[in-house]
Amino acid sequence: MADDALMVRADGVVAGRGYVGRERAAEVAAAVPESSTRILDWLRNLSGDGDGDWRRFERLAGVAVHLHPDGLAPILTSVLASGARGVTAEDLVDMLGELRAPEAVEAISSLVQGRKDSDGPMYALCVKGIQSLGEIGTPEANRFLKGIATSEPSAWPAPLRWHAAEELGIEDELGFDEDEMLGGYRQPGVTWRTEGLG
Repeated sequence: MADDALMVRADGVVAGRGYVGRERAAEVAAAVPESSTRILDWLRNLSGDGDGDWRRFERLAGVAVHLHPDGLAPILTSVLASGARGVTAEDLVDMLGELRAPEAVEAISSLVQGRKDSDGPMYALCVKGIQSLGEIGTPEANRFLKGIATSEPSAWPAPLRWHAAEELGIEDELGFDEDEMLGGYRQPGVTWRTEGLG
């Protein structure tokens, strides 16, 4: 019970305040010093609850990314791989990339593979996955990215082939044209093609 109260206090520092960055994580650590040693248990408990409070989980995971507790990546990877309803996969993928978590490569690769045909036209989740795999940068991650970049055009959408090649720095070597591959918009800071929409 006391531990739940600590978790609620820690979450209260960040709830309703948008993105949880380094400064907010420091506020949590200052307001609830126990959070540094308890946050992994809170995340395990929240993720183990069948009807998990995923917003709270994501906020506390955002705090944990900046507190760097050992054992965070396996928890996030497990939740991502579970496909639990209500989880914002894009945020978890982003956190795992920031952690440069090699254990997340399989889960992120599977997610990108499974969503490549349904995530368009912006491919926000898939692009985030590709970028996170680039940040992780293990041989396994790079093999997956190279497989996308060098695939036949019918196998992977052009924007994903471009982003994979860009992460590996081989877009010029492959003769890719950015405007052609991205179809008039770019990720991140997306710019939509506007001709003919007036």
